[in-house]
Amino acid sequence: MSELLNAMNLAYNTTIKARARYQLALQGPHSSLPAPCEAVRLWHALANTWLLQSHKRFWVGIHSPAYPQGLLSLKDPPLILFGDGRQDLLRTRGIAMVGSRNATRAGLGNAQGFGKAFAQAGWVVVSGLAEGIDGAAHAGALEAQGATIAVLGCGPDEIYPSHHAGLKIQIVEQGGLVLSEYPPGTAPQAGFFPRRNRIIAGLADALLVVEAAMRSGSLITARVASELGRPVGAIPGSIHSSQSKGCHDMIKKGALLIETAQELLEEAKASLPEYKIASVLQEDDSDCHIEMNYNMDTDTELDEELGRVLKQLGHDPVHTDTLAQQLGLGTEDTLAALTELELLGLALAESGNRWVRANGVF
Repeated sequence: MSELLNAMNLAYNTTIKARARYQLALQGPHSSLPAPCEAVRLWHALANTWLLQSHKRFWVGIHSPAYPQGLLSLKDPPLILFGDGRQDLLRTRGIAMVGSRNATRAGLGNAQGFGKAFAQAGWVVVSGLAEGIDGAAHAGALEAQGATIAVLGCGPDEIYPSHHAGLKIQIVEQGGLVLSEYPPGTAPQAGFFPRRNRIIAGLADALLVVEAAMRSGSLITARVASELGRPVGAIPGSIHSSQSKGCHDMIKKGALLIETAQELLEEAKASLPEYKIASVLQEDDSDCHIEMNYNMDTDTELDEELGRVLKQLGHDPVHTDTLAQQLGLGTEDTLAALTELELLGLALAESGNRWVRANGVF
């Protein structure tokens, strides 16, 4: 039996319960297994085909020296991983970033800004390629010409959401890594995404929740990271935003209140395992005290009316009609001013015809 087929038989043979397969894995690479079932043989054939299509593709079993040590501390570590991209990133220092799929514009800006800052400091950004915060975090790392790992809740040949196909390709082409515990040909399923979150937590040396509601799956990822002894931080937001309440609850329970990238990096460096390979990325541990909520400067001279609208606009979303009433202006005039401020990068449109002051990371 080939080494890959044996590893896939250990990971995917459904005639054996998952806990039993893990117990067999603890016995070592030569533990006795039943013959591969038909499903395992089919997955093996698909995996072989997928692996041969690019020299960047690889697989790592739990008994491999290349298996990421950070995952071994999980209660149920993945028994096999399929990757597309730089395998050495599995042992490199990293920061996980997670958050809401239904993120606000301010949250997306924070995710992109922090992702960029972490990458500029030479750390891998680990996230899940999902809608919202995940995608923005990956984009920020790529903007900084840094490395990022995307952990999928489907096979490595699949993509979810579908419109992130270009982002997935860019991650691989720009020196990042796409990773999955599921074999090629596995479509995304709802139950896969909570499970992939444990891999995100295990790969990273610290975790940042950018924006999350009270019942967000990101809070599960944060709990796993905390159980593994990783520093966990959260970015505070408006007390009126439902997408900030999960972060606020985390902070109340002891998570780090994070305002700059450097704050979390200092915590991560203090507990960094010795085996982590830092030399594969640029060595730049310069300060990353990037303020994510400063007022933007502009060389554009604002006329009196635009200045009044901007002065009245805060970081809490306000409806156009409410703002117009506060300013004593007509709704159409207020909307026109807000649109012009948006074009200048000074205001952001949220859902429901609500507006906020730009936070300075776009």
